Amino acid sequence: MRRAVLALSLLAACAHEPARFLADVEAGPGPSALKETTPPPTREPFAVPGTEADLYRPGTPARARIVLVPGLSEAGRRDARLVPFAESLARIGFLVVVPDLPAARRLSADASDAEAVAAAVLALPDTPGPAGLAAISYAAGPAFLAALRPDVAARLDVIATLGAYHDTEAMLTFLVTGAYRAPGATAWRFGTPRPEALWLFVLANAAALPDARDVAWLRRTAEARLARREGPPIAEAGAAARAVLALAEERDPDAVPGRIAALPEVLRTTLARLNLADSALGGLDVCAILVHGTRDPVIPWTESLRLARALPRARLHLVPDLDHVDPRGLSFSGRLALLQAAEDLLAARDGADVCAAG
Repeated sequence: MRRAVLALSLLAACAHEPARFLADVEAGPGPSALKETTPPPTREPFAVPGTEADLYRPGTPARARIVLVPGLSEAGRRDARLVPFAESLARIGFLVVVPDLPAARRLSADASDAEAVAAAVLALPDTPGPAGLAAISYAAGPAFLAALRPDVAARLDVIATLGAYHDTEAMLTFLVTGAYRAPGATAWRFGTPRPEALWLFVLANAAALPDARDVAWLRRTAEARLARREGPPIAEAGAAARAVLALAEERDPDAVPGRIAALPEVLRTTLARLNLADSALGGLDVCAILVHGTRDPVIPWTESLRLARALPRARLHLVPDLDHVDPRGLSFSGRLALLQAAEDLLAARDGADVCAAG
């Protein structure tokens, strides 16, 4: 009986804006009810100091403003998956700024991208309505690092993330071994990480190695593993490249801290700068809406749980069966959880402090 009532409630909600927004996100560039009932948004170049950016204007008067942060992609702000999402946000009334992140476009993970995020937030038009910052996966790191700047935080009413991380060591432990822990727990849990995510991480960090021969060897190795073919001989690798490979091939979660400690200093510094667990999140007085799939094969859901506990004001939505960032194929309970997250986002768009609600 309870399940039937919930099903009827969800069907009724399909006529409402949050459900139409989620359906539009799932449809990507394809047809949807939201596309049929709203004028198309427009896209134009937008001035952000130090980087290039796009501005998406809704076809109706904007109700809020938001910076949408790209992840690791050579296409950057024009990534084929990101553009339809920016358009979906514009269709529900957001004025959307999408900046390029210089390091992320080079497929490099670097805290310097926080500068581009900060510049985009500070450049948001002074139109009526709340201001937000949205980030997916790795991009949550530069987004929160930018938000820790007082001048940036002063401009923000809400931060929204999907599949975020908190601790770089915990994230790497999962990518390498599939092991993760709930906050306060000592026993390991095990999931099934996506193999390509590990080698994309290796590829993203190869350029930081000081020796060009190590960079080239590690890139060839990562590209070979992504293509599921044999890579170059290990005899051609220098000590720095061998240390990265040793981490990538480690299977004992208790050995991962030692493997990280053996990495070249430049990589250890990069990881430390991106580590939100060592940042002053406790002083960030901005409402955060955190969404994470409980079966995420890239970043375990426990990372968003830790992030929520580290932030003074946060709303955590754990979504059953969500595969990192792809909402397609969700179970009933997963769709219901994602619908509740969408309701929070739209309430924040309209000026509500959803973190004050519980």
